[in-house]
Amino acid sequence: LVADVAPRHAVGTALTLQTSLGFLLTMASIQLLPAIVGAIGWRWAFAALAPGPALGIAAMIRLDAWLRDSRERACDDREAAPFRDGSPMA
Repeated sequence: LVADVAPRHAVGTALTLQTSLGFLLTMASIQLLPAIVGAIGWRWAFAALAPGPALGIAAMIRLDAWLRDSRERACDDREAAPFRDGSPMA
């Protein structure tokens, strides 16, 4: 979806940024895990990390729906464009 949303000239940069942020988030999670284990124990430590991927999935679903909606509106706008000034199509 990042490749679909990014401007054509910046797709590589957008994907690189997404990958880098993903690795940064992973490193932060790995560093945070011992503190979570110390606070709530191993039994619940990984459950404390579960909201991250769940929120990511929810965000991607919303972005996909937004993209589909905006594409449909763009198609509707292109179809209606010749009639915007009130004149028939030539």
